[in-house]
Amino acid sequence: MRAILFVSAIFLCGVKEVSSSASRDDNDNDNNNNNEGSEGTHNFQTSSCSLYLAKSTIENAGLGIFTGIPLRKGDQIGYGDLSIPIIDLDYHVGASRITEDYHCLLQEYIWQPHMVNSNMVKNEGTGEDTMAFVPGLGSLPNCHLCLKNIKEGKSEYDTAARLVGGGRIMDPGVGAFTPYHNRSSKVSNMAVVAGSELFVDYGNLWFTSREEDLGLVPLAESYPKASRFLKSFQKLVEKTTSSTLQGDSESLSSSSEEALEGAMLDLFHMVIDFPYKSRPLAAIPKSWSTTKHAFEVGIYQTELENSIRSLDYLEHHGKCLDNIQPGTSTIPHAGRGAFATRFIPRNGYVGIAPLLHIPDRDTLTMYATTNNTVDPEKTGRISQAATGHQLLLNYCFGHNSSSLLLCPNTGTSFINHDGVTPNTKILWSEDPTYHTSEWMEEPVSFFDNIWHVGLALEYVAISDIRPGDEITVDYGREWEDAWLEHMERWTGPDKDAETYILPQELNANYSIPIPTYEEDNNTMVGKTIRAECHFMRESAENHTQKVWQWTEKDMNGGKHEVRRVIDRKQLPSDQSYVYTVELAIQTHGKDPVPNTVLGVPRKALSFTHTEYQSDSLIQGVFRHEMMIPDEIFPNAWKNIV
Repeated sequence: MRAILFVSAIFLCGVKEVSSSASRDDNDNDNNNNNEGSEGTHNFQTSSCSLYLAKSTIENAGLGIFTGIPLRKGDQIGYGDLSIPIIDLDYHVGASRITEDYHCLLQEYIWQPHMVNSNMVKNEGTGEDTMAFVPGLGSLPNCHLCLKNIKEGKSEYDTAARLVGGGRIMDPGVGAFTPYHNRSSKVSNMAVVAGSELFVDYGNLWFTSREEDLGLVPLAESYPKASRFLKSFQKLVEKTTSSTLQGDSESLSSSSEEALEGAMLDLFHMVIDFPYKSRPLAAIPKSWSTTKHAFEVGIYQTELENSIRSLDYLEHHGKCLDNIQPGTSTIPHAGRGAFATRFIPRNGYVGIAPLLHIPDRDTLTMYATTNNTVDPEKTGRISQAATGHQLLLNYCFGHNSSSLLLCPNTGTSFINHDGVTPNTKILWSEDPTYHTSEWMEEPVSFFDNIWHVGLALEYVAISDIRPGDEITVDYGREWEDAWLEHMERWTGPDKDAETYILPQELNANYSIPIPTYEEDNNTMVGKTIRAECHFMRESAENHTQKVWQWTEKDMNGGKHEVRRVIDRKQLPSDQSYVYTVELAIQTHGKDPVPNTVLGVPRKALSFTHTEYQSDSLIQGVFRHEMMIPDEIFPNAWKNIV
């Protein structure tokens, strides 16, 4: 009884974080029995594959990412991922602009735009609710807040691979692929041994906002509290053992030792089953043997050892992720593609594609907007006026007899179409670790309430693939027919698009002359592109004049919208351009007043797209899902007559 009271006291006083909420999810249960062939911290050999997908060491967490080679702080992991913008998803699926009332599995895997590219919102010309989906290291790693070892970077905007031929008006591939690429991930703060699972930082909010589903998952601050409790518990164990062994230790029978061990085990389970659950309690190892090991090395080291799989396990049970790397595609209008990093024989494994399921393909449909200036709350989408689809549709699989979309979340998303001589084909994975074959017998409605990935396709070589070869697959006859039809009818976004210049190019290259209002007939600046100018607003507020000479101090001023570019002059001294612009300056809450500013240098001007004018949002850009062959598509999923 005294032991019970003591355990209660040290836990309540030492940890100081008690919750009456439901117990935590099993995600952080002990993994000793889960890590077949684990070599722990002595895993110094390397594998022929540098990156694996395999069963996570966090129980019930699904799949995880593992390194096949030792990594040092700052080393890049993988080859860089593409990032796919998703624009106003909740709004377009029927929710209001301020209320989210539609959810699907995809929403568990999307990022805030600033976490992917600092300028994504500006680049896409949207301000409502831009998000991004990042297949690969942007969606596959799990989070262990005690063992974070990956720092994720930002995507680059790929202007070079954006168009392979012609300008924006001529290229039928404009807007059909994402320009965001090379989102790199690096080792964050410590060396990582081969076989280690790689963890990113979801942030505390991700777990606390999902407490009802996940339970009390330990946060980073939970582990020091758990360690302090474990030290107190260790003292109790040592004191109890010492008291029992006092006297003639030689006369202590093996049965007595077993009884003592059993008593300590009972005491341990009393702690684990403590009725008042908390995040620090969830951080304590869940087996007595692991807890005794933690007495010696600490909780952190115990968690670290449990997060390492042997290379033998990964080679036999994992799926290699580094057979392909991205690069500029050799296929016209295709953007970036996937290229082999090593020789892959005919019938050999190329890559795996775990699939995010979207039960209703209309989730990715985009609609026109009606504006109600009298009652803004009545502003909303026009459900009968579909204007296109999210760019993500081009990166998902589907079937013309089903509403189900399946979106890969590995680097296989780089693989382009070849309807004549593809070198791979897709097949359902036969490994139950990655693919739940029973789901193929369920109707599409079954997926409405499935909140984890359980389906996977594998890419298999149908001919020998040499290092450096571009990897292709046949997207299907329906896809190719749609693409050929699109190429025939594509005429560009509008008849004056010859003057269009990508905002990112304007921001990067000051030598590009900006068209004046007369030169582009107001089709670029003000219509397609929003220009802003640094200018000291106080000047306009304190004087009645409306024409100003730009000075260097104006670089410290705010950015004001450029209504039009009036004039452009080239300076003989350095051949740079200066501009006369008309600014819309708002003062004291009044309507914007036009002000003309002379001699504006190029560095004072910056450019973004106007709303819904980025490449991926142009009316009429190509959209079509990749097609799963009918011979492997389950009949149970065919819900469209």
